[in-house]
Amino acid sequence: MILLTVFLLLLMSISFVMHKKVVNIPFLFFGVWLFILILYQLKLSYHQNSLSNVTLLYLSYIFSAFFIGYFYVFTFYLPKYKKYGVKKNTFENFKVVYSKKFVTFSFWIIITLLLMEGIYSGGFPLFWYLQGAPKNYFDFGIPTFHGILMSYILFYGTLLYVYIKKAQGYLTKKMKIYFFIIIFILLILITRQNLVILFVQIAFAHHFMIKKINFVKLIPIGLIFIILFGVIGNFRTGLSEFVTISEFKNPNISPLLSGFYWVYMYFTMTVANLDNLFNMHFEYSYGLNMLQSFLPTVLLDAIYGDAYTTRFWLVHPNYTVSGYMASPYLDFGIIGVSIYSGIIGAIGCIIYHEYYFRKNFSNTFIYILFLQIIIMTFFTDYLLYLPVSFQIFWSITLLRSKR
Repeated sequence: MILLTVFLLLLMSISFVMHKKVVNIPFLFFGVWLFILILYQLKLSYHQNSLSNVTLLYLSYIFSAFFIGYFYVFTFYLPKYKKYGVKKNTFENFKVVYSKKFVTFSFWIIITLLLMEGIYSGGFPLFWYLQGAPKNYFDFGIPTFHGILMSYILFYGTLLYVYIKKAQGYLTKKMKIYFFIIIFILLILITRQNLVILFVQIAFAHHFMIKKINFVKLIPIGLIFIILFGVIGNFRTGLSEFVTISEFKNPNISPLLSGFYWVYMYFTMTVANLDNLFNMHFEYSYGLNMLQSFLPTVLLDAIYGDAYTTRFWLVHPNYTVSGYMASPYLDFGIIGVSIYSGIIGAIGCIIYHEYYFRKNFSNTFIYILFLQIIIMTFFTDYLLYLPVSFQIFWSITLLRSKR
């Protein structure tokens, strides 16, 4: 573990030297995983054992592959970008559909489609929970269509925040109302994951489009968010049930501080599950796991038939987080996850250079999306998660520059 820590620190140092700033794709990628691995060493739960040599070796392969993919593009494609020079543009010069018509039309389209999904699903998750019905967020919505709709809700919510900060006049008040309704929608759907996605996107949008953020000043907001995360978790699951499931070595947890334990378990159980997975033998699925959150169910059935994957590698069935590495490993093994990591690194470098040398609204928004994908790799694979990845389509089609 010490050698892996030193290796990650070395990669972070090289990333910083390459970009001369902390907020860059490889630095954040390696920094997030280093933070998660250090947290894991606390081993607050009996579910968390010492990492095997196989796991440490595989993680080294994967991190190396990501760096190689990124560094290859950085080395061989950077001169191509430099040839054309830096084209910096103010966001006001772009056709961002920055109008009352777009804001209002998008809002009512979202409301209409959500009501249609509510009728299709027979209600909404919050009401199901209050009624004690045996249904949750995963039972809501029209398959595939719901993922695309959620991508637009997150895209629209992020744009609303930017518009509110930049717009002036009567439209700002209406946009604020729409923005809080978007938040309320996500609460009704009881989708903490998409709430986190929206807030992360907003934070990056503020940093890159409005004003640089002093992230140290965000610590109090982060603490409040962690406490609220615990309150919601205790509301849905119950504190005693959470403690029992987590098998904490010290079960005496204050309700006020439970949020820190919730976050800790969500952060670190990825490592525990990967350690379990990397030391198992099984037949590969050849793409099923990677594509099941991205492709329509009908298309998946046509390709893979009735194949179904159980999460046999989980240390505990309630902790399903396994990061972005689990699916490619299940489908193609260590070679597959290493190649996939290299591809992510290469894509990340291309997106960074498009943003840096052609700094328009669309490229900036896509860069923001990819930064989020990178920092959430410990949680899941957002690159193949429709509500996140499909926002790239909205960015390209709706955030066009004026001719």
